[in-house]
Amino acid sequence: MSTPMKATMTPCDLNAVYQALDRAQALIEFDLEGIVVAANENFLKIFGYELEEVVGKHHRMFCDPDYADSDEYAEFWKKLGAGEFNCAEFKRFGKGGKEIWLQASYNPVFDENGVPIRIVKFATDVTAAKLQIAEYEGMIRAIERAQAVIEFELDGTIITANDNFLRIFGYTLDEIRGRHHRMFCDPGYAESPEYARFWQRLGRGEYEADEFRRIDKNGAEVWLQASYNPILDMEGRPMKVVKLASDITVEVQKRSLALLEMSTPVTKIWDGVLFAPIVGIVDSKRSVDIMNKALSSIADTRASTLLLDIGGVAVVDTAVANHLIKIAKAAVLMGCRTIISGISPAIAQTIAELGIDLGSIQTTSTIESALRDSINGARA
Repeated sequence: MSTPMKATMTPCDLNAVYQALDRAQALIEFDLEGIVVAANENFLKIFGYELEEVVGKHHRMFCDPDYADSDEYAEFWKKLGAGEFNCAEFKRFGKGGKEIWLQASYNPVFDENGVPIRIVKFATDVTAAKLQIAEYEGMIRAIERAQAVIEFELDGTIITANDNFLRIFGYTLDEIRGRHHRMFCDPGYAESPEYARFWQRLGRGEYEADEFRRIDKNGAEVWLQASYNPILDMEGRPMKVVKLASDITVEVQKRSLALLEMSTPVTKIWDGVLFAPIVGIVDSKRSVDIMNKALSSIADTRASTLLLDIGGVAVVDTAVANHLIKIAKAAVLMGCRTIISGISPAIAQTIAELGIDLGSIQTTSTIESALRDSINGARA
């Protein structure tokens, strides 16, 4: 059993401890009725008073008047007078009505018979920290009102989400809590190495921000302008990921419609050769438009080669690849081979990782090589 510190300390030691506390903290002493007996410089500095302005006054001078007149306040002093210790954060007021927050303890002091004789209060001014926390909480509430917010464990498991997020995706919180982020993704992408690397980067504390294509409860496409923000602990280690997002589905659809209205020109560039440069986002509506124009042009020109350049396509995933394959297969049915150009290293890696089979479709990295193959094929 350990020996109580008091039992091992001399009166000189106890006085040294008290002096150390006097230097480090705000101290004030009261009698059992709450009348101020003494206060140190730290306390007086925090509250803006001189010693003679507080000695002989009641503790209520530091309190909100309504609280000081309440039964709760009377009970507070009754318990202290009975020898009960009290420690908490307290809202008090300094000279001129200045609001002050204290982390403080009210400590009954007992005589040799164990009878309370006075109250000593030790306090630290936490007003600045309290105001900063209030500011942070206000900012968080503002973000919660304005954006879709979802929190994940470092492995992608869903912790919670706000109403804005749930409304966008059509779920209740119980339907998603504890499940993995992949539930919002295209299945092909969710099984890819790139998706695994995405969560590995977040787990290392790396920030991610972009436009993201996701899937809602009904299987509909949702586009988000979003950031994935790793939250760090006191040691700077990632402990969770918070995603802040805005629904930009309508904006993306408008861009897609604008591209559709601009259309993808299918142009005859050589006898038997058609060229279709594809730029932007390829969704089902746009792929149908490209296919219709390509097939119509093949029929009109009796073309033997269709060159699709995808160097300007914003995202190549399973859905986009399937759209391109459908266009190519439809062209083959009309006796026209298809060459896809603009295959960058990143696109090639994505197609390979997603396990997309392009079949007999010829691909090239540049328009130049595709044009050369197309023209040579037409001449042959």
